[in-house]
Amino acid sequence: MKKINTILAAVSALLMLTVTSANSVEFKAGVSANGMAAYANAKETLKGDGAGTGGQTGRTTNEEAVLATSFASVFAEVSSDEMMGLGLGVSYAPEVADLSKETRVIQDATGDSGNDTGTQTVDAKINDLLSVYITLPVGGNGAYVKAGYIQATMVTEESLATGSKYEDIDMTGTQVGAGYEGSLGDMAFWRAEGSYQMWEDLRADGSEANATGDSTKNKIEAEVGSVTGSLSIGMKF
Repeated sequence: MKKINTILAAVSALLMLTVTSANSVEFKAGVSANGMAAYANAKETLKGDGAGTGGQTGRTTNEEAVLATSFASVFAEVSSDEMMGLGLGVSYAPEVADLSKETRVIQDATGDSGNDTGTQTVDAKINDLLSVYITLPVGGNGAYVKAGYIQATMVTEESLATGSKYEDIDMTGTQVGAGYEGSLGDMAFWRAEGSYQMWEDLRADGSEANATGDSTKNKIEAEVGSVTGSLSIGMKF
C-alpha cells in the first residue's frame, strides 16, 4: 500500500507540473544500468526467556557486511523551463540484489534445554526499488543535482533452528546525487550519475515467541547505507 500511495503521489505531481505552458514542459523517459555498493551493520538477537534463572537471555550476534550488485531500472521525468529547469521524476527497478545465503550451525538457539540446536540458513532479496526525485540544472552545461525519496522491499527467505520466520522488511530512505547529461541527436540523450542513499534503520521480528511463555521473539536490526553509479540513455519529447 505504501508503494501504491507513493506512485500515485508522484504521478499527481507530474501531472500538476504539466499544467504550465506546453512549450515550457519537457518529458523524458529512459533506461539505466546501475552499480550499487552497500554497507550494513546488523545485529541479530535470538529469542530467550530473559529470566536469568532456569534459562538464558537471547543470544546476540553482530555482523558487518559489504554488498556489490548491479541492476537495471526505468525512469520517467518532466521538467519546466518556467521553473528554472526544475524536474520531477520517478524510477523503478523490479530486482536489485540477491543477498548471499548464510548457513551456520548453532547450539541451544533459545536457551531452552538445547531443543533448538540445528542448522540455520538466512537468505534475502531486495526487490521493487522505487525512487521519486527532483532534479535541478547547475550552470547550464548539462550538470545537475538530484534529491529524492526511496523505498524497497527486502524479501526474507530463511530456515531457522528456532522455528521462527522473519517478516519481509519495507525499506525507506532518502538519496542525494549529481550527474551530467549530454545529447545524442535531437531527441535522444545520455546521462552519467552518482548518488548516495541514506536508509532508515531496519528491524524485523520473528514469527514465534519463546517457548517458555513470554513474548520474546527473534529480531534483526540493521543500519544500511549505499552508493550508486548509473549510466542512462533515453528520449526527450
